[in-house]
Order: sequence, then C-alpha cells, then structure tokens
Amino acid sequence: MDIRTGSITFAKGRGPSNPRTDTTTVVFPAAVTSAFAVLTGTDFGFSGDDHHLGQVDVRVVANPIGTAVMVTATLGVRDWSGDFDDDYEGTVYFAVLANP
Repeated sequence: MDIRTGSITFAKGRGPSNPRTDTTTVVFPAAVTSAFAVLTGTDFGFSGDDHHLGQVDVRVVANPIGTAVMVTATLGVRDWSGDFDDDYEGTVYFAVLANP
C-alpha cells in the first residue's frame, strides 16, 4: 500500500451549481489496482460578511486510472437560509491510499 497526501482549493464563489467539485491527479510509481481517498481536514469560511454556519458538504472520492488516481473533492457551505447565496471559499485536505 502506498499513501500520498494532497489538497484541493476552492476559490471564492457562490451558487448556482453547488456544492462545488474539483479534481486533481495524484501520481504513483506503479499501476494502481485499487484506491480510496480519506478526508484529513478542511479549512473554509464565508468571504466578506460574517454569517452563521448552517450546513457544510465535504467529500472526497478516488478513481484509479493506470499509475494515477483522480481525486474529486466536493465543498458546499451554506448559512441558515439553506441556499448557496453567499460567497465562500476553502481547502479540502485528503490522503490517497493505493494498492499496486
């Protein structure tokens, strides 16, 4: 088993397509037969005005492709209104565990 860490940063933004997703590639020295991603931390917040946190959606998913693993991170931050109508930004930290 081989382990790599990484992060995906989400720039300041808001709706309409939320929660937001982004993908990064993690490269391993040999072909990967199976892999999974583990959420190791987050750093997020509202941009500009202060808001009360209502709901956070954070996920990571791994998809092995040859010697690489595509990691997709999801981040969605809402206040009590239940809508993605406020700017937010953040970083999702992860570890990828891969089997050759």
